[in-house]
Amino acid sequence: MKNNLLEKLRRFLWAGFLISLPVTNFRYFPTFLSSGKVDVRPLLIFPLLPLLILYTIPGIWKRKLPWVWIPFLIFIVLIFVSSSLPIITGFSSQLGESSLTSRLIRTGVTLVLSVSIYLTVSLMSRTEEDLVFTLKWLYAGMVIALFWGLLQIIFVLDLIPGWYQVMENLQKHITMNVGSPDRLMGLTLEPSWFASQLTSLWLPWVLPAVLMDKTIYRRRWGWLTVEKVFLAVLLFVLVFTLSRTGLVVASVVIGFGVLFLRPKRDPEDHYFKHIKWIGDLQRTFGRISPPIRFIIISLGTVVSLAVVLYIASLQSNYIYRMWDYWLQILNKPGTNVDRSLADYFRYIGFGPRFVYWETAYRIFSQNPLIGVGLGNYTFHFQEMFPAVQVGYEPELLSRLVPGGARLVTAKNFLARLLAETGIIGTAAFISYLVSLVGGGLYLWMSKVPKEKFWGAGALLAIIAFLVDSFSYDSLAIPNPWVSFGIITAAIAVHINKTTIVRGNE
Repeated sequence: MKNNLLEKLRRFLWAGFLISLPVTNFRYFPTFLSSGKVDVRPLLIFPLLPLLILYTIPGIWKRKLPWVWIPFLIFIVLIFVSSSLPIITGFSSQLGESSLTSRLIRTGVTLVLSVSIYLTVSLMSRTEEDLVFTLKWLYAGMVIALFWGLLQIIFVLDLIPGWYQVMENLQKHITMNVGSPDRLMGLTLEPSWFASQLTSLWLPWVLPAVLMDKTIYRRRWGWLTVEKVFLAVLLFVLVFTLSRTGLVVASVVIGFGVLFLRPKRDPEDHYFKHIKWIGDLQRTFGRISPPIRFIIISLGTVVSLAVVLYIASLQSNYIYRMWDYWLQILNKPGTNVDRSLADYFRYIGFGPRFVYWETAYRIFSQNPLIGVGLGNYTFHFQEMFPAVQVGYEPELLSRLVPGGARLVTAKNFLARLLAETGIIGTAAFISYLVSLVGGGLYLWMSKVPKEKFWGAGALLAIIAFLVDSFSYDSLAIPNPWVSFGIITAAIAVHINKTTIVRGNE
């Protein structure tokens, strides 16, 4: 009886964890874990703490642990080593906005949160039934986010006068800010974070179900499944975030999934049977040689993205600037204005990112083995700043002038790892990713449809992370750790199942 109650409590807390994922900027976040300046304030901390105490920590001692944990734990140990060295060597910074100790404490809290999320997600699914339970409640959290996004679309399109004020009054009781009336931000800090959730946390698990024409729900309506509805709504909401990174991540994930992860099915099952002309069109397309089909699908994906970006640009100058630079050249063919790729990136607001990345590389070059310690990029930013003109870049100027926003990060996950953990820490993280990819490929190559689904989701989630990580560098964002945890759990469940089956043969 006691074990049954504990299991029900575990499932209740786990479901609460998954549906809390949309809220990353919770207003009533515990003060001992944050301050008003902290950006990442996930609601998931409330179900996570009891899960850690009651299940995760005891489970580490009682259960057989996933082999994927080995490179991950090595990576974490190396982070602690690199982060403690500056204190041991007596490093001191002239940066008045923050001290080495405060950065170390903040980094430590961030790291503990990330590790706790990953380990907990890894251990919560012990059977195929648990994996399905996880996926259903992950979708439930997505439904909450999409519903809130649809409500915000009303004020973006100005369908109901005064609706922005209504949503503002509601959301201020949930998150720290509401955002501007021209873009969606869901229940996150900003539109790009919401787009990252849609494309990196949920899209990699919805898309394989659509490609394989599978559903985890009992109900379907002929060819129409719940997951296909989810995918359509997700992409519709994504457009209104007006996030360039989000649109690129979605296009890469969908393009990779369509081109490489569509399973081969029986021709009669593959063709659309409910509307004759669609089935005839599919048969005609199927007679084309595979290389030509690949080119057609690739071009179709690029054209579709271009159309989406164009429609989005009609709503936002932020998107329109991506090709306005080149349109000006076409409209003024006789001008002597110097045009370059570097100038283009500066025009679309991407110029400072290259400076941050170059600075990270310069820091890495000076500390190649183990880096300067997690969170300490900001202390070396000014001395390693490359020789560039900052007059055209107010953002860069604010990072250099005393009294400005001088706490800065590399704005790229890999660049930050190189600068702050060196080649050893970066290699450990890459080996961890490789182990996840290997597990995902193992599942994808399986002949069992269920395993194939988890393999496809794993590969798409990793691709989404790799593309998305070009635009952020925070270890505190839950999205990748939740995805990595689900991948780890799926690998452990299905490999253990295969081992047991082979052992009984």
